[in-house]
Parts: sequence; C-alpha cells; structure tokens
Amino acid sequence: MKGFRKWWIYLIVISFLTAVLSFFTGLIVGYNIMRFGNRFGILVRSPIIPIVVTAGFAIVGIGGFISIKIFRPISQIANALGEVGNGNFSVRLNDWDGLDEVRALSHTFNEMVQELEETETLRNDFVSNVSHEFKTPLASIEGYATLMMSPEASAEEMKNYARRIMTSTAQMSVLIGNILALSRLDTGGIPEEKTAFSLDEQLREAILSLEPRWSEKNIAFDMDLPMINITGYEHLLFQVWTNIYANAVKFSPEGGCIRTTLEQRGKRVFVTIGDEGIGMAPQQLRHAFDKFYQADTAHKAEGNGLGLALAKKIVEISGGKISAKSEQGKGTEFMIEL
Repeated sequence: MKGFRKWWIYLIVISFLTAVLSFFTGLIVGYNIMRFGNRFGILVRSPIIPIVVTAGFAIVGIGGFISIKIFRPISQIANALGEVGNGNFSVRLNDWDGLDEVRALSHTFNEMVQELEETETLRNDFVSNVSHEFKTPLASIEGYATLMMSPEASAEEMKNYARRIMTSTAQMSVLIGNILALSRLDTGGIPEEKTAFSLDEQLREAILSLEPRWSEKNIAFDMDLPMINITGYEHLLFQVWTNIYANAVKFSPEGGCIRTTLEQRGKRVFVTIGDEGIGMAPQQLRHAFDKFYQADTAHKAEGNGLGLALAKKIVEISGGKISAKSEQGKGTEFMIEL
C-alpha cells in the first residue's frame, strides 16, 4: 500500500508541474508572438489565444511523454497482475526504459512471479509424489489382504501376510509423520521449546531404537561419543539421528560398520555419521536433501525420500548446518554442525 501511495503522490506532483510548465511555456511563446507581430506590423491584441494554443500543445506533448514513461507501464503491470490472479504465472514484464521506479517495479514483479511459478511447480510435484508414495504400501496391503481371504492359505502364510501388511502400514505411518512434520516446520511451527540434554546419550538411544534393523544385517557400530550437553529441540533432533542412521543401515552391506564421532569446538558441536554402503554418484549427492528424492531406486519400497529433507530442515531451524560427502562403492558420510 505504501508503494501505491507513493505512486499517487508522484502522479499528482507531475500533473501539477505539467500545468505550471504549460502555463509558463504558453506565456513565453505568447509574449514572443506579440513582439514578433508588432515588429512586422501585425496587431496581436491579446496573448490569451497564443498562450492557450501553446499550452495545449505543451500539455499534449508532456501528456504523451507521461503516458509512455509512466501510465503505459503501470497499465501493463495492472494487466499482468490480473493474469497472475487467474493463475497464469508465466507472464513477465519488459524491462522498461525510463523512471528507475518503474524499472524497479517491473523487476520486482518478475521476481515475484518467478517465485510463485516455482512454488506452484513444487506444490504440483509434492502432490504427485505424495500420491505415488501412498500407492506402493496401499497396493501391498490390498494384495496381502486379498491373499489372506483365500481359504487355501495356511496358518504360516497368514502370519507372513499379516507381517507384510504391518510393514506397509508402518511405512505409511512414517510417511504421514514426515509429511506433517515438514509441513509444520515449513510454516514456521516448532512443536517444542529448547531444553538442555545429553547429546551423546541421545545418539546412543537413536542407535538402539533401530536395533531390529541393524541386528538383522549384523552391522557393527564404531562410536567416539564423549559426554556433551547441549540446549536444543530434543525431540526434533532425535528424528535427525534416527533418519540418518536408518539411511546408513538401509544402504550398508551385510556385516558392515557405521562410524559415529562427536566433538565440541568452542561453542559449536560436530557430529559425523558414516557408513560403508553403496554410496552416491555426484548427481545423486546434489539432490540428497531434496524432498522425495531417492538415490537408489532399487530400494524405493524401503523409504519415502523425506527423511533427509526433514533432517536438513530440523538442523537449519536449530541454527546448524548439515552436509554430506559420498563415493560410489565406498559409503556416505554426514556432517552435522550445531
């Protein structure tokens, strides 16, 4: 609103200056016409007509200039805003020559529409990805439920089908939880206050919470965890460690090892978690923290591509940084600074 008030002030001032300039231009021209007429014996009784005529031409000329430099760009901006209101985010404004304010307004408008277009693309991709991620466990549940209804299914087969259904249900539960958590964090909602807690103990608890997964693959843990207390979002940070450890367990080979180091440098704390898994190619590494991105499509049914995106968001709102380095065939290492 302040910007529009500023424009109206500009227009009023320009209109006033146009009227004043037109009057004095007509006065000067009229006076010179009278002098010219008197010199050659032409009687000009009143300067009013020359003043009016000259002022008219001046107003038309200055009005045309104002129309080209100000009103036409504003009219195009208004039309473009109407297009955006109708959902057309591809509209762009030309880089107008003239007033710096008009050029700045056009540039700001183009930036705004560009962000809206990217947001709309992300929204459409998000809806598409969510729908796709739900289809896999739902199809699995439907398939095994159908098999359980078969009168020929044995008791052992029934237990196996029920176990598969529970696994798919757990996948959906994790997916829904991650989506809700990301949604809350993206909109600025933090569901807890910062508290003081033992970070080394929290890392151990995160590892223990995943024991059924890593014990099944005989994965070992190499830990260097000195006693360090921090103040932060305890429950949110617990999700960071479980997501990263779950990723490490998922891609580690049978009998592999997951390394964890914790150290404090001044007021900052650094956590490093590395595995000996399949690693990622450079292209995959660049998108590792993107929503719904999964580096290994062969294991797609085991995850939903939101864990690392959620971890990154939590670390950032905690005032920290997270990064990763990886090499195919040699594993991946995550570095978290808090």
